[in-house]
Amino acid sequence: MISIVIPARNEEKFLSACLESLRNQNYRGEYEIIVADNGSTDETANIARSFGAKVIPCSEKKSVFYARQVGADAASGDIIVQADADTVYPGDWLKGIANQFASHPEAVAVTGRFIYRDPPYWAKLEYFLRHHTNRLTCALFGRPLVIHGATFAFRRRAFLAVNGYKDILYCPDQYGMAGRLSKLGKILYDRNLCVLTSSRSVQKPFFILIMEFLTNLNRWGVHVCKPSLSILQHFTIKTPSRRIATNLLPVLMLIILFIGAHGCFVPSSQVFGKVYYEGNSSEKVIALTFDGGPNEPYTSEILDILASYNVRATFFVFGEKVKLYPETAKRIIAEGHVLGSHSYSHDVFHTLTQLDSNDLRMAQEAIFNTAGVRPHLYRPPHGVKTPWELKNAEKLGMIVITWSVSTDELDDEMIFGEPSLEAGVKEIISEVGPGEIILLHDGYGTNHGDAESNQSLTVEALPLIIEQLQDKGYKFVTVSELLNVPAYND
Repeated sequence: MISIVIPARNEEKFLSACLESLRNQNYRGEYEIIVADNGSTDETANIARSFGAKVIPCSEKKSVFYARQVGADAASGDIIVQADADTVYPGDWLKGIANQFASHPEAVAVTGRFIYRDPPYWAKLEYFLRHHTNRLTCALFGRPLVIHGATFAFRRRAFLAVNGYKDILYCPDQYGMAGRLSKLGKILYDRNLCVLTSSRSVQKPFFILIMEFLTNLNRWGVHVCKPSLSILQHFTIKTPSRRIATNLLPVLMLIILFIGAHGCFVPSSQVFGKVYYEGNSSEKVIALTFDGGPNEPYTSEILDILASYNVRATFFVFGEKVKLYPETAKRIIAEGHVLGSHSYSHDVFHTLTQLDSNDLRMAQEAIFNTAGVRPHLYRPPHGVKTPWELKNAEKLGMIVITWSVSTDELDDEMIFGEPSLEAGVKEIISEVGPGEIILLHDGYGTNHGDAESNQSLTVEALPLIIEQLQDKGYKFVTVSELLNVPAYND
């Protein structure tokens, strides 16, 4: 059984839509909905009861974390799921959570991501940073760093073993709980567990958001650095200047972290060296790029579409998958497209450590032995760029390519069935300008033959993207043509 716990205080405006979406889940197992009423004075409790939810009064302390704890204490399920009253859940959300736990018995928790129903102008940057930070920390540390409280589920036994939310000083229902649970087992991150939430908490003047962001960063830095600070304070002479220096240490670390994160994750960032993310063109030309292949049947379907429109593109491929689909790799070149390298096995570790260029060299050799070319263009796994990764590419005579427009948000647009695919494509097209490099996917990592590698949405959207851009007068070129660089090394 699954227990969904929703903390609520005066949520009559949003609660009905939330409960309606939870009532319409396609999960066939047993589940209960618990609304922890944290002292509401409106119709929150009555609305919850009208949907058949179990209402648990908890007005002793006005705190969302206290309400989550009281609700969890009343839960009967083997799995406890955090939800929020201002959030709408897609029909397969609960089924997706159950499937993750069933497929990964070693996992103690699973989380997803969110999109805003009324997004602020900077929302896409937030989505990008959250998603790629979690992909990176999962690869490195086996757990996502950025947890969203509205889509976070955990096994009841693990929750009880770590004493729930009690006595967690920093971000109890997100970072704090994840930290506790990670000591007992793996925490999964599933980008398909995406929910639609209100942006009311960030609908504030920009300077207030900046102040809150910096305050939270400092709190997080103090929390993370606390053991180090304790050691420093123990051995440091208690002079005023040194006390000030010790207190500023978290701020300094956060500044370094921010610069490093910008260099690693922002596609256009040149912090660590030269990266090509767009062409310097006054003509209406653009480059379509595809990551994650070869991946059948989707790569071949994409090639068929490109051929029907007489469009040339650039495919960033994995050495491991080139060996798996050699004929597809050869077809890409035979039909006038360009093969670029996307590493050998999509292993993010080699991009984050000062290893030699073995992974890149293995990819080059696999591509050469299969297709007879050594790519000049290289796109790092997840787009993560580090000084040593750029240096490794340079040693092999390669240049690093990222992108200026991403179509990843197509998945977000379609999760809730609205707007239509056509409207989602139209929104992406509105971002395109001359010289852009557009990121699409024909695969997902080194996966193939599973749900995550399914790129049918790209196949469906591609004709619309091509037609709408052609209607605007754009011509399609390969990345090497856009940048006026060779496609392959001698």
